[in-house]
Amino acid sequence: MKIMLINSVEKEETRIAILDNDKLCHLNIENNINKKNKHNIYKGKIVKFEKSLDAFFINYGVKKNGFLPIKEIYNFDLYYNIYNYINYKDKNNFFQLNLDILVQVIKEETKNKGAFLTTYISLPGIYSVLMPNSINKEGISKKITGDCRNRIKNFISFIKVPNNMGFIIRTEGLKVSIESLQKEIDIKIKLWNKIKKNYKSIKSPGLVYKENDIVIKTFKDCLHKDTDEIIIDNPKILKKIYRYFFYISNISFLKNIKIYNKNIPLFSFYKIESKINNLFKRKIMLRSGGYITIDSTEALTAIDINSFRSKKYNSIEDTAFNTNMEAIEEIFYQIKIRNLGGLIVIDLIDMEFLNNKKILKNRLKKLIKMDKAKIEIGDISKFGLLEMSRQRLSSVLQIYNYYLCNKCNGDGLLVDKESFLLSIFRLVEEEIYKDNVYEVNIIVPEKTNICFKNNKINYINNIKKIEKNKKIIIFFSKKIKYPNFFIFGLCKNKKKKNILKKIIKKYNTNNTMIIY
Repeated sequence: MKIMLINSVEKEETRIAILDNDKLCHLNIENNINKKNKHNIYKGKIVKFEKSLDAFFINYGVKKNGFLPIKEIYNFDLYYNIYNYINYKDKNNFFQLNLDILVQVIKEETKNKGAFLTTYISLPGIYSVLMPNSINKEGISKKITGDCRNRIKNFISFIKVPNNMGFIIRTEGLKVSIESLQKEIDIKIKLWNKIKKNYKSIKSPGLVYKENDIVIKTFKDCLHKDTDEIIIDNPKILKKIYRYFFYISNISFLKNIKIYNKNIPLFSFYKIESKINNLFKRKIMLRSGGYITIDSTEALTAIDINSFRSKKYNSIEDTAFNTNMEAIEEIFYQIKIRNLGGLIVIDLIDMEFLNNKKILKNRLKKLIKMDKAKIEIGDISKFGLLEMSRQRLSSVLQIYNYYLCNKCNGDGLLVDKESFLLSIFRLVEEEIYKDNVYEVNIIVPEKTNICFKNNKINYINNIKKIEKNKKIIIFFSKKIKYPNFFIFGLCKNKKKKNILKKIIKKYNTNNTMIIY
């Protein structure tokens, strides 16, 4: 039994979970602070061209400028005008023109990078995707294969779209008639006409079209005919849901919608709060006694498999094979539900038999067919590493719920106090022995006050014997968390003095200091 649960009682956050026979198979979270803008369409301004990247930076109304590669510009006249202006005329005058451009977000911005933009607009529906800027392009989802693909090819020519537009049939389009497909495409054509009008009427930078909220987005991507129930704990969003199903002329799902009105919270009743909490854990235990660990960076995820207490098998090879097989199932589940993308490296337990490696890889290929994302798998190396790349369909789930630790800055380790103090004074020595430096300022956590006074006075005195005319000033701040610190060597440079003053104000040192 497949159930979709929509939890929107709290104003701050909306959560949608899909259970398939009591197993959590999809989770989507959106809160007021980190609202997603993927598929939103904006009227932007070209503000910069980076020749080394062959890309433009677009101001589209948010803090970070978006990234638009040249290959993502569909309008060839605009492309050549821009190219000629940049190569043969004054670049500064070009950017003063403030050229407007219609762009769509295809990858959301991260902490370090702006959003990835395109001018090839796509308007996704449940059964199809309309592409207004793709001339006469008719496509079929790569997930549709064999006889089904041939069947769609036979009737795709009966779908009518304007000459300057294209479309793609999604996997759900297999289950509906040509009339239903044509209805959805006609709705998207009307939407495109509205978008063009909005583009002309608003000032840039600004939002032209906002993609539907998390509920409607999830309906488009995850609501299939095998969904038995849609359970909602907030009656206020019912109108929006009804309006959507009437808009797409599909009222068959309305009978499956139910309002949840029990005293126990919706997710607690279905016992999935603990399952959600486990999604953010680094270490996941397996039933056999083994475990996997997941460590993610910006573009790479490393997954390690460990047999640990897995002792029920007869040989080392059996233990390795069976633990790896169990781990692969769990890894695929975790990758999919956490929305992990980029390069993924799995460190398997070493297996000697080639046949076992083939069985494991074939199992992984079968699992991949159930994923909407594009995935490529490499061979298992002689070191037992399996590399794969996965398309990032949306932002990693963890980004919206966690922030970087202000103590370790994401390293996961803290230095002991003795080493912390030694590293500071070695850096102080390096600064103070510079010829142009007359004063060294140190800003450290307030908790280290006693340690500085008791343990390191001799260390400072030894430095002062050599550099008698130079000052060492230690500031103690409540706002700096251990083991973070700042060291500034002051010289005649006024900029450094101003930076130091700003830092002292920011971290509110309360005039707590020691001067040597």
